[in-house]
Amino acid sequence: MNIDPVSSINEVNQINLLNVNTNTGDFQKAIQDALNNKDKQKLKEACIDLEAVFVNQMLTEMRNTIPKDPLTGDDFATDVFTTMMYDNYAQSIAQNSGIGLADEMYNQLSKKI
Repeated sequence: MNIDPVSSINEVNQINLLNVNTNTGDFQKAIQDALNNKDKQKLKEACIDLEAVFVNQMLTEMRNTIPKDPLTGDDFATDVFTTMMYDNYAQSIAQNSGIGLADEMYNQLSKKI
């Protein structure tokens, strides 16, 4: 079985784009639900989730500037593992004070509750 590395990378990028679009739609729904129910905890969680999506995109673009390591190779499994690792990095960064984006969004949106 021969897997084309170029099409595999395109598939990973399409999956990442789908995740961003899904997360953005989820964020909008979560914000509306939090505002309608006047639930500040759900609002805070939605802001943290959006910050995680933003940080993930930032880390992904940064990762794209790093040359591929000849030791580990450039295959689909490495791309999937690295993508999952960076997803976890982004979630950890957002959960642990992040870059301040979630706090600023929360401060602005909580005024409506």
